[in-house]
Amino acid sequence: MNYIVFQCYGNEGVFHECTYALLSLSRLYKPGQPSDLEIWIYTDNPGWFQSFKGCMLPLHFQVINSGTIKQWRGAIDFVHRVKLEMLKDFAQNRNGNILYADTDVVFTHPLDEVFEQTGEGKLYMHTCEGVVSGNGNPMLRKLNNYLRENVPVKVNGKPIQDLAMWNAGVLAFNTKLRYLLDDALTFTDSEYPRFPKHIIEQFACSVGFQQVGDVKAAAPYIMHYWNLKEARIVLASFFAWFKDRSWDELVRYGALIQMHVLMQEKVNFLHNRGISGKLLKKQWQPPNYDWKQVEKQV
Repeated sequence: MNYIVFQCYGNEGVFHECTYALLSLSRLYKPGQPSDLEIWIYTDNPGWFQSFKGCMLPLHFQVINSGTIKQWRGAIDFVHRVKLEMLKDFAQNRNGNILYADTDVVFTHPLDEVFEQTGEGKLYMHTCEGVVSGNGNPMLRKLNNYLRENVPVKVNGKPIQDLAMWNAGVLAFNTKLRYLLDDALTFTDSEYPRFPKHIIEQFACSVGFQQVGDVKAAAPYIMHYWNLKEARIVLASFFAWFKDRSWDELVRYGALIQMHVLMQEKVNFLHNRGISGKLLKKQWQPPNYDWKQVEKQV
């Protein structure tokens, strides 16, 4: 079997993102295809998804509550630790290929090749963000300094700070490699108390995956708009307007929300806002969609 796994709980904006991700997946496959795929959502509100009319995706739900989430945050009380515990829980009694995705993703191409290569032992993460010791951005520089002083470890002959940092918004692996989740949890629990930054979890996954071999990029198949939280404004408006529509209608109309265009508009705004705009910390706002007019475009 092939599995796609999401964690979706708490904030309504996360439910909007997850539903939009599912809509994008529906655009890629006909009902019942692929036949060997199951989609599992760890959620505190399965009724949200069950309320949509005519969704033919093979959805399954694992109900979680605040107690489970608190337990999975661990003694270090780290929100990104939940993902690792969830995947460990999911993988323990299954055999097959698992693709985990954050909710803020868009599936852009069929996943057949990803699952085929994952079955051969390949590992995927979303995209490479550069070698830690390459001093690419302030956060990586801080992590590089921390690792040099506190974690004298080598992976495949390389000092740990000379490994690449991969974005962990997508993870794909075969259950034969489920032990990598334990390794990532051990690293996270060890290092987060001493370096309490959100990137510790994704670096823990990066380190573990690179122990096995070269990591492949999921970006050609999945867009991850992690730096576009403003998209939640658009999605809230979209689902409010189309709340009574069928799943097929949501798939059609949702295709007109182009996340890559919104990302570029935000980049252009931040680049061109000038000194005064930076001093005043002016923030980009997404366009106010006229959904009545949008319907006429489809």
